[in-house]
Amino acid sequence: MHMDHKKRRADCSSRMDVAQLSDIRYTVYDNETFYIQGEGNARNWHFDALSGKIVVSVLVKLDNPTRGVNIATLYSETGEKLLEVNTEGAFFYGYDGSRKYKLCHYNSDDWYYVYISVDIKANTYSLYIDGERQLLNAKLMHAARSLASFSMGSAGGTICSRLVCIYRNPIQSVFDAAMGGKIWSAKDRGVIADGKTNVTGELQTLIDECGEAGGGVVYLQEGTYLSCSIELRENVTLYIEGDAVLKGVLDRDAYPARISRDNPNWNMLVQGPQKSLIYADGKNNIRIMGGGTIDGSGDFQGPYGSESSRPCAVLLVGCDNAVICDLYVTDAGMWTIPVVECDRLYIRDINEYSCWYPNRDGIDICDCLDVLIENCSLKSDDDTICFKSGNESGCDNVLVRNCMVISTMANGIKFGTYSYGGFTNCTVQDCIVKDTRTCGISIQSVDGGIIDNLLFERLIINNVESAFFILIGDKGRTPHWGEKRIGSIKNVYFKDIEVNQVRRNYGTYLGGYKKEGIVYPIRNIYFQNVNAVFPGGAHEIPGSPAELGSQYPESNCFGILPASAYYIRHGENIVFENCSTKIALNDAREKIVFEEEG
Repeated sequence: MHMDHKKRRADCSSRMDVAQLSDIRYTVYDNETFYIQGEGNARNWHFDALSGKIVVSVLVKLDNPTRGVNIATLYSETGEKLLEVNTEGAFFYGYDGSRKYKLCHYNSDDWYYVYISVDIKANTYSLYIDGERQLLNAKLMHAARSLASFSMGSAGGTICSRLVCIYRNPIQSVFDAAMGGKIWSAKDRGVIADGKTNVTGELQTLIDECGEAGGGVVYLQEGTYLSCSIELRENVTLYIEGDAVLKGVLDRDAYPARISRDNPNWNMLVQGPQKSLIYADGKNNIRIMGGGTIDGSGDFQGPYGSESSRPCAVLLVGCDNAVICDLYVTDAGMWTIPVVECDRLYIRDINEYSCWYPNRDGIDICDCLDVLIENCSLKSDDDTICFKSGNESGCDNVLVRNCMVISTMANGIKFGTYSYGGFTNCTVQDCIVKDTRTCGISIQSVDGGIIDNLLFERLIINNVESAFFILIGDKGRTPHWGEKRIGSIKNVYFKDIEVNQVRRNYGTYLGGYKKEGIVYPIRNIYFQNVNAVFPGGAHEIPGSPAELGSQYPESNCFGILPASAYYIRHGENIVFENCSTKIALNDAREKIVFEEEG
């Protein structure tokens, strides 16, 4: 028996303010864009002393790799230097106590998300750059009781920042997570954490006991817990401490295939997620947190089309009021964190690095209502933040903010491809999308979905094959319980966006669909204060492309378009207001082409 998805959507028709899901209380939130240039120049922030576990994150752009910059220096209440992250030459550097470590390479004039998790009590910190962990539980330079100031500066190079965040972690310990309730400790129960012994049964026993008691916290600490799939229960918090790893067994056959008992979503049935390291189905008030690591073990071989046979890191289905926060998630065997039909969902402070090939999406929001994703740094092989729909309810009322989004093989932010129910009232703001093999922002209705009221604002899109892609099509796919139809796209807003380093000269496709003489137009697409540089360089003007056929719908599927910047077909009220559109090389094509019906 299938859920009445139309009724589910109607029951949630009074949308909440999803920003209220946030539990962060900022000590510093500085989103002013500023530059520091010239040796000895610096910018400082002083604040009331913070103790315990503290998050410091910055979005920075660096220039002149021959002269260094100080990205982050933290000081105690007595003025002692606690840690420093800087650059020299073309590399980042950090410290473990007094010992200096060479970290990852950086490119001049590129943006980076530097995330520092400080534990004053433990005298340690962990460092992540663009989602990838660089230092784990490194020692601070000095022991201190609190953190009281922060500095950025130049040693001759140039540093630009557009976001500085400092806040005390809302969940300071496993005791905070338990809120006075019972804690089921794996260590106290003698569960082996040597990374070699499979402890799936022992962990599941703890989870089941916790669930049968009405809920509480299952606590992993001090070591690597090797496991196959574990299934969470209602009101259970899985707390993975900063010194703990939940690591997946590298054997796909050890993970059971699961299709939800009550919510069998089309996304799961057709090449979708059916296996996972952490799973929950129809269980509310689940939380996964703690500052530790979820390691999917990564090396699960299989081509495109084998998605359902490989395990995700986390798969939640029909779990309302779920929280996933304060974790390092790496090396999933398939999509990293798919969440399906989960309403009032909160995701924050996730550093994710999952770049095995293929199909390692970052976060997949599938038919979820009322969602907040914030302060995450995500680097994935496939689509990094991907909205999908396999039922009538679709995705509605989703806010994504303050995130770094990187895709090594696909799209940064994507709506589709599976798009039966559609996507409405979704906002992406204050994010950077970069280093995508295909598109920065892709919006597709190719399975009959309604797409309405999407807002993208205050974004930077950098080093992408294409910046934008909007498409209505008809792939002929319909859930067996659904009705065949062609979808719609309207009321899409792009505001205050910078686009640089577009690598290919295809142009941007913004198009509806024409089938059997009927036109299905995109409507009311607004570009406001969008400043973009396109590569140009085409020596001739190609003809109009055919309508979408059997090819997979990606931003490059039509090849080189008849416009060097924006090619609009089957569109009504496509507006460019206060936009700068530059073409780097001489090009035979016009910048913007509106193809009218003949």
